[in-house]
Amino acid sequence: MTSLLVPWKSPKRMSARRLARLMSFWPPMLGAGIRVRYIADDWTECRAELVLNKLNRNTHGTAFGGSIQAMSDAFFALLLVHQLGDDYNVWDQAAEVKFVSPGSGSVFGTFEVPKQIAEEVRAEAASGEKVLRWFETKFTLADGTVVAEVRRQLYIRKKKGR
Repeated sequence: MTSLLVPWKSPKRMSARRLARLMSFWPPMLGAGIRVRYIADDWTECRAELVLNKLNRNTHGTAFGGSIQAMSDAFFALLLVHQLGDDYNVWDQAAEVKFVSPGSGSVFGTFEVPKQIAEEVRAEAASGEKVLRWFETKFTLADGTVVAEVRRQLYIRKKKGR
């Protein structure tokens, strides 16, 4: 696959700002109405928006739950793999989404992986054993109303021979 189709394939080659712009046009994100609004230069934070439109509304006129679920996919892993580097595999392992209220407008999410957490994970994975770590965030409307509470479990393992 080319880096245009999977822009994070070579994490060290692209700036956070450029990756944020490209991800908004990556077909799975574009089709779901997800826009990446910001990725911190130090890869500790990402902000995304699910822009409510005709294609991602449910029968009640609110945000489709599948699009909300899709918005939670990959961002924690993306931040962590950029902080850990090419010596680590980082995958989404599991997800939990609790829908709290209808997404009656655009839905916003902030994903954070502080440097301290990345260093803890690096230390835990140093032996080559897998590490499973949960990350949490809340998705909100512009007025702060919580739409969903999201948990993603990441699988982290140091690559063999590294």
